[in-house]
Amino acid sequence: MNFKTQYPEYAVIEEHIRRAKAERSVAIAHWIATTTDRVVRGIRNLAESMSRGIQAQHERQLIDADSFLKRSVPRY
Repeated sequence: MNFKTQYPEYAVIEEHIRRAKAERSVAIAHWIATTTDRVVRGIRNLAESMSRGIQAQHERQLIDADSFLKRSVPRY
């Protein structure tokens, strides 16, 4: 396992990790952190997307309720 290329953030403590025989633990911890980060970002993106959809639906309802805006906004 080459720490300088695979896990550059742990290169400074590479010798300590080797002496503790914790290479596998570092790989598992790195995988868990990466997976958690991706899941959180995905949930955040989903929430933002849903929020934009809800806001667009609300704007459509406001346009439908206002007779002046109904005439000024073309329907496709």
